[in-house]
Amino acid sequence: MPQKHVKPTPPKIDTAKLSATLNNSLVIRLVIASVVFALSLIVDMPDFAGILLLVLASVLAGYDIIMKAVEAVEGGDFTATPVIVVVTAVLAFFIGFGIEGAALVLLYQIGMLLLKYVREHTRKAALDLVQDQDAGIVTHMREIISDEEKTTMSIQRVMSSSAGLILKLAMVLAVVYAIVMPIVTSMSFSVSIHRALIILLVATPASVAVSIPVAAAVGLCQSARHGIVFGSASSLEAMADVSAAVFDKNGIFAEECPRIIAMHSDVLDYDTFLNFVAHAVYYSEQPIANAISAVFDHDYKLDVIKDFREIPGYGVELSIDGIEVTFATRALLEGRGIEVNDPPTETGTAYYMVVAGRPMGKVVISSDVNQDLDSLVPELKSVGISRCVLLSDESKESSQQLAEMLNFSEMYAQCDTEKKLRIISDITQKTKGAVLFVYANGIEAHSDAAIDIRVNNRAKYADAITLPDAVGNLSAVKMISRRMREICVENALFVFIIKAILIFLSIIGYCNLWLAIFIDFAAAVASVLNTIRVTSESLRSSLRYKMGK
Repeated sequence: MPQKHVKPTPPKIDTAKLSATLNNSLVIRLVIASVVFALSLIVDMPDFAGILLLVLASVLAGYDIIMKAVEAVEGGDFTATPVIVVVTAVLAFFIGFGIEGAALVLLYQIGMLLLKYVREHTRKAALDLVQDQDAGIVTHMREIISDEEKTTMSIQRVMSSSAGLILKLAMVLAVVYAIVMPIVTSMSFSVSIHRALIILLVATPASVAVSIPVAAAVGLCQSARHGIVFGSASSLEAMADVSAAVFDKNGIFAEECPRIIAMHSDVLDYDTFLNFVAHAVYYSEQPIANAISAVFDHDYKLDVIKDFREIPGYGVELSIDGIEVTFATRALLEGRGIEVNDPPTETGTAYYMVVAGRPMGKVVISSDVNQDLDSLVPELKSVGISRCVLLSDESKESSQQLAEMLNFSEMYAQCDTEKKLRIISDITQKTKGAVLFVYANGIEAHSDAAIDIRVNNRAKYADAITLPDAVGNLSAVKMISRRMREICVENALFVFIIKAILIFLSIIGYCNLWLAIFIDFAAAVASVLNTIRVTSESLRSSLRYKMGK
């Protein structure tokens, strides 16, 4: 029997090893190109031979820049940085500034190599922030900060767009300067073109936004260090604009799966009563259902359950095998005129089973409150989240008591999943800033809030995950988000100012090509190194805090 041909699996490429190999190759090329460049300057030779050595040094150091420039032109991107570098270097040779043209290519490659090195090491420093976290979180963060798309921020698109506009204006300025200056002054065309090339080179936008993905990586890792793990930088960035936070009670302020404290029936034995209760709450989303399902290990007979109706915060009613059944709290039963001959429980919440109008027994579940979060709302308000809303599936009385205990001024009781999503949608439409929704389970879609944070270790639809003991760090994460944005703006302004100074110096003749590219890259490297300050508190925020603002 002929064997089935199996297509061989391609070997897995070690990207880290490949990157290291390419870097080593580039370093060797740069060393050789630098030697050739030095020979052209030191050795006494005819001008033609010197120019050939400069061209050789440029090609050795930057043939890959030429390839990238060709790809950019073929793709219709005529203002890409490699295109401008190649055009500038070529024109520099033609107008008699060959030494500067060759130096430009060398310094550009050295600058890119240094910039890559600094970015990689800053990312490693960011990962060190989460080394004390779970191994799964460390792996998750490593994957995220290595993904260019997930470290993209909205502010990056704004800055790149602004820098692109400035580049176009600079191109117009450079052309006008190159043509007009020799006409209105005694300046030669070679000098005016030389200065115009410097203006064009300095105006390239690459160095403006280069630090933003690194700042995003630091911000994401700093947030994870506080126990809140975001899936992308854009979600963390949105935290800076949050002005309203909505919290689901279950799994955050109260147990998602409460314990059964007591179960008693004067009519039925334990197993039969538990079986009745388990079928009664099978379709319920209330915490009592989780408590019962945790202890019931028999098969369900779902065909006997009919006319199920959820009464959020109070219980359920249905028919089991044609018999009317109500499983609810004392408040609901007494409101319907059903007398409960049982003293109120001192601890926990009691649910009573009534079958065909006759009380059959009760189940008491724990109602522990996470009092470690009693300072959460004041802390959120201190960082600008002025509206904090509590969603509860319990009765109005119990929910109001919990809201007061946890300092919530706004509360919605008797909420099932549909009502929760509807409330969030309404709050989102009426809120000026972004809305944050924090929940544990029961939501199988992304809400209309800008950010969904799930208090769980799985986040199929959420933007971030956390655990109950880290929910109290939400105010710190909002400050991290603000700080991340502040650093990005600071870096961009710093680079823009450096570029403006260089353009001014080039116009008046105090700057050349190699100095311009050197200073521009130095500013870019400084902006990347500055991103680690995302982990420090903003001076402006400190002053506001001390002034009580």
